[in-house]
Amino acid sequence: MSIAAQLDSYASIAEAFYKLAENEPSRIIYRQPTLSEHDRLNGTRNWQETNYQQCEQRVNKLVAYLEAIGVGQGTKVAILSSSRPEWMEADIAILACGGIVASVYQSLLPHDISYILFDSGAEIVFAENQEQVDKLLEIRSKHWTMPATEERKEREASVSIKRIICFEDCDQHDIVDSYSEILAGQDAERPKDFGGVSRDTVASLVYTSGTTGPPKGVVQTHGNHLSNVRQAWKSGMVNETSYIMLFLPLAHSFAKLVGYLGFLTPSALNFPGVWDHKSSKLEPKSITRDISESQSTVIPVVPRLLEKMRAGVQAKAEAGLKGKLIGATLWAAREHYNALKRREMPGSLVQIVHNGTAGLRRKIKSALFGDKFVFALSGGAKLPVDVAEFFDSLGIETLEGYGLTETCVATNVNRLGQKRIGTVGPVLDDDIELKIAEDGEILFRGPNIALGYHNRDAATKKSWDSEGWFHTGDIGSLDADGFLTIEGRKKEIIVTSGGKNIAPHDIEEGIKSSKFVSQAVLVGDGRRYCVALVTLDMEYVRNWAKKQGITKLDDIHKNERLHQLIWEDVDRENAQLASYETVKYVSILPEDFSVENGYLTPTFKIKRSLVEKDFKDMIDAMYK
Repeated sequence: MSIAAQLDSYASIAEAFYKLAENEPSRIIYRQPTLSEHDRLNGTRNWQETNYQQCEQRVNKLVAYLEAIGVGQGTKVAILSSSRPEWMEADIAILACGGIVASVYQSLLPHDISYILFDSGAEIVFAENQEQVDKLLEIRSKHWTMPATEERKEREASVSIKRIICFEDCDQHDIVDSYSEILAGQDAERPKDFGGVSRDTVASLVYTSGTTGPPKGVVQTHGNHLSNVRQAWKSGMVNETSYIMLFLPLAHSFAKLVGYLGFLTPSALNFPGVWDHKSSKLEPKSITRDISESQSTVIPVVPRLLEKMRAGVQAKAEAGLKGKLIGATLWAAREHYNALKRREMPGSLVQIVHNGTAGLRRKIKSALFGDKFVFALSGGAKLPVDVAEFFDSLGIETLEGYGLTETCVATNVNRLGQKRIGTVGPVLDDDIELKIAEDGEILFRGPNIALGYHNRDAATKKSWDSEGWFHTGDIGSLDADGFLTIEGRKKEIIVTSGGKNIAPHDIEEGIKSSKFVSQAVLVGDGRRYCVALVTLDMEYVRNWAKKQGITKLDDIHKNERLHQLIWEDVDRENAQLASYETVKYVSILPEDFSVENGYLTPTFKIKRSLVEKDFKDMIDAMYK
């Protein structure tokens, strides 16, 4: 029986895991490096391999523990952690008991976590380390304001947390148990009925980013996940020889699909090493090294990471003799790529430089993604065309896909040798139905579509119609071959006072093509014209400032020369826009958007309403 047929035959996620463990006990399921105690960044890293038999033994002990504390069918259990093997093991164990997993981003603050625990009803939590345990104990000790939804008014409430299981060693507490002590206990038998659930049973509550209000818990079933894993497998995203690098947060559906591809199919996972055993702090340089060393073939990413990678490569082209060589490599790659795109023969100088720098292009690729790399899988947001073409010109494959938490998760993806940059590709498999409504909204129907929103009947009725179609809220179009192009969000469409409709995404991406700009927010709804708020790419700005002899960077956003250079870049983009779409003024914000300062969601989406509220005076000044 094929892998796809097997996935359709299983009644639950736990059954799929246990059947694979039974059939191929010695197959590697995941790898993870141990960081040197003496030099975590530069010291030797030993990659530890875990096979299905070893992983099953760990999961069995967790199942026995969970059953002993009362976890059964329908019990809500939360996981508050960054991505690591223990996250996936806990997930499988909860599901094997018949429980429901509520995913929580490790970067969230206590008041945000309290809402998810309150809304989901999860009273048992797997926590990554002392930092997360401290958040949970704080949540448990006080009352919290729960925001209003369509179904309930704002209210003060306490959050019940009965048991915390900590992945790392942490301070003793009467409700905290140690993950390592559970695994050190006596061996346990495989569960007999895998939780006694069916494909229609709820498996998980995954909360949306909350850019426009309180996060909504999307209700996903075992069948939703198994169907999507099968759809992804049949699409060719991965195969029996794939090693997938999983560093994106497992609280997000895109990463969780990747996790299931590693745990429920013959593909294997690579996890980054643990940088800090007391907190969930991530060290980008450590993750970058793990990506390069892991020998992963498939690396799922979000567009923001690719943008940062491009900026890093471009910044290196600005300094010294080596920088000039990198600059020549990028120039030749770009010119060669653009000529072929125009179906023209590249010039002789371009061909000479392009051929001569082939080795450096390979070194750039290897430094970013490792020697075994095949492609990066981009999801979570729209991938800017210029970013995709930058990597394509260097011979680095980036395949863009699409999906939502509500579609559990992936619906479309480009394939190797069959990609169209600017699109998210065709559907993964034939049982995903896609149609474009009269107003351009993208609709989906199929076995992967989630049931609705937890405790949010009104919101569910708005997005799921009587015929089972899920209304995504995204605007898009299909070409003759079924490749889907995402054109924007319905809620983000700007309508000027003159009645013109403007999709901000592509205009913002045009602004971000300036090397000085990190993020951009277009404003103009109900106003005469559009203006933009931008933040600075400090890595590039710092190099620029050094060349200008500027040493004080605290007020660099007020520098008139810098503002003029950004405006020149914006004005070049304006030349490609209709007159009513053009940006009339730009203001530079004093700091970049981040998860920490509250302007980005954990999945790096900009909280537009908050930005516009907090910088209202700056916006109003551009309309005087």
